[in-house]
Amino acid sequence: MAFLRIPSSFASEKIRPARFAGSSYPASERAVERLCGSVIQKPHRTLFSEQPVRQGATAIIAPHIDFRVGVDVYGPAYYALQDSSAEVFVIFATSHYAWGKQFIPTYQHFSTPLGVVKTDHSLLNALYERLPNLPQDDAAHHEEHSIEFETVFLQYLFGRRERAREFTILPILVTSFYPHIQQHRSPHEHREFQRFCEVLGEVLELSQKRVAFIASADMAHIGRKFDDPYDAEPMLPAMREEDTHLLRALEESDAESYYRRIAAVDDAYKICGLPPVYSMLKTAPKHCTRGQSLAYAQWNERETRSAVTYSSLAYYGADTEQTEA
Repeated sequence: MAFLRIPSSFASEKIRPARFAGSSYPASERAVERLCGSVIQKPHRTLFSEQPVRQGATAIIAPHIDFRVGVDVYGPAYYALQDSSAEVFVIFATSHYAWGKQFIPTYQHFSTPLGVVKTDHSLLNALYERLPNLPQDDAAHHEEHSIEFETVFLQYLFGRRERAREFTILPILVTSFYPHIQQHRSPHEHREFQRFCEVLGEVLELSQKRVAFIASADMAHIGRKFDDPYDAEPMLPAMREEDTHLLRALEESDAESYYRRIAAVDDAYKICGLPPVYSMLKTAPKHCTRGQSLAYAQWNERETRSAVTYSSLAYYGADTEQTEA
């Protein structure tokens, strides 16, 4: 885990800057539009069945790997989401820089090169009213990329001038599940975790807003860079097979099988997407009744003898479920 020095002014900022514009993705509006459009609009087929990816998704899992490495895997997820009529997108995202409390929201809006994505303060107020012990300190969001990357695609789809419409996000970082793994217990057995999922679901339902969900999640992190005593490259074929088991569990929306397979090996492959994916499936089961694996890739960083695997999936709620051709 990394520890960062957070400027004291961050807590008073109303808009979180686009911290990775110009490094992980372009800083100019036109270049971002070209990049997002190029990966969303090209033809997409599902990972295992080779069927055309269909739209109408009510929830997606998208990576948060650097755009310079894995932007193509974002494409089919946001293609599946692009016709969404959601008024609010709930984003569960990996927290790379904070532990402690399991869920860390923020009131800050998110700046992107395409404009500002607004955070839904009314929903957050309702959440804090019901859960006053939620952390007020949102410093974990300062240098975190896992939500920022998703807002770039959301703003491209729904916030650009020629097709702009009102939408908000509910940005929530989810910290490590390793304490649960050490206790040999499912996260949902812990009342605090269960209570958050229940209350968030109730708050969203009471709002009567149309909602879609995003889990910002990568998969395995292996090799020397991640403190493993082995080089990543020889492991990649076995890693693909193991990741396939996880993707099959996710297609079935089986959060417990997904969790148990990771926990059984003490999270040896450091699946950083475990907390946000599991949290989304437990909070929004009606939005995740059937999943399709869309894309999968491995980033083999030979210079560090390390690798990251990542994927995208789409879920379709019961009212949108259709039989594939």
